[in-house]
Amino acid sequence: MLHFSCDLCGCPLNDQRYVVKLEVAPAFDPDELTVQDLEADHLTSVADELHELELNGEYAAVDSGAKSFRFDLCPRCRDKFVKDPLPRETARRPNFSQN
Repeated sequence: MLHFSCDLCGCPLNDQRYVVKLEVAPAFDPDELTVQDLEADHLTSVADELHELELNGEYAAVDSGAKSFRFDLCPRCRDKFVKDPLPRETARRPNFSQN
């Protein structure tokens, strides 16, 4: 039997749980060619990358592919998430001590 817990607060979940699915994908079509792509000197770019690889031994590839995420939430965390999915309000709210 599978046991679920809330991915935000960690409390155990029973039958009442909510699933959040997020997908982050580039907003451009990477397969679309532009005039600038055709006019660029790609051999120089490749040579520069190879030179960088020889110097550092590392290649810094840009990861621009799509990513998917799945989270299980309890009813209380679901309500918080729906009200502020990108925690903008909590980031703006100052955290004053109770004097």
